[in-house]
Amino acid sequence: MNARSVFSWLCRLVAAAGSFLVTTYGVFSYMGADFARDTLAMGMFCALPMLSFPVFLLSFKSLRWSASLHWILAAAYLAVYTALDWRTCSDSGYCHGFMRTVLQTFTARPVEAVFAVALFNLAALILRRKAR
Repeated sequence: MNARSVFSWLCRLVAAAGSFLVTTYGVFSYMGADFARDTLAMGMFCALPMLSFPVFLLSFKSLRWSASLHWILAAAYLAVYTALDWRTCSDSGYCHGFMRTVLQTFTARPVEAVFAVALFNLAALILRRKAR
């Protein structure tokens, strides 16, 4: 076992733990969500994080598909979270621009966690490919 394969497995281990935590966050978000106002956006806000661990489990079958789907989940979650943030700040009247809202949303811990899982999954894929 060489260093690349060890780092690949460490990245997968971190991705597994992160995706489990993101999925847990999605479940707790679902339990506390108010679906009365915007059912579709809130449903996606809760469902996208819940898919993180099942997508990670896909990595045992195909790491490439898992990494791709994690990046799609991360981009979709950023879009949905930004839409909800934009709706909240526009209702309250403190929006300062769309890009500022996107960047502010990107620094939210749940969004950072989803992107970190995608990044570690990609790193595991890259390190695994070069190990062969």
